[in-house]
Amino acid sequence: MPNELDSRMKLAMAAESASAARNRLYAAKAKKEGHLQLAKLMTAMASGEQISARRALIYLRGKIGRADRHLELLRQQKEADAAHGYPASRQTAATAGDRSAEAAFEQFEKISHNHAALLGNPDIDTAGHEFYVCQVCGYIAVDAIPENCPVCGAVPGRFKQAKL
Repeated sequence: MPNELDSRMKLAMAAESASAARNRLYAAKAKKEGHLQLAKLMTAMASGEQISARRALIYLRGKIGRADRHLELLRQQKEADAAHGYPASRQTAATAGDRSAEAAFEQFEKISHNHAALLGNPDIDTAGHEFYVCQVCGYIAVDAIPENCPVCGAVPGRFKQAKL
């Protein structure tokens, strides 16, 4: 069971990563709107936050167990997200009349199913598979790029091979 310090470090890593991503988005928007100095500042802040997130991750690496033992917990989390979390979020978006958020949560649900299925495949770690990630939605194809992404319909050129 993680102690309070480990839990706080995980929260810090998540918060810094999320803030960095948000600042990168707003930097692009500021640049598009002609606020170049503000865009530079937000880009710099995003870089600093990524450094903080990386530092938290380095701390946590010494606190985590074996990767193969993590797979079952991750699979269970992905299944729970797909079965409960994202459908509830999708319903909230539908109730609010936000079709864009509703569509996003629907894709997140499908992606979680995709990831859970991969994690539940008993030979996934031993068969020498290649993985291709849809850069639009996050779907993972195994061994071959599909004609179109089964989740978002993206063309083959939108897939990127996962590399170590």
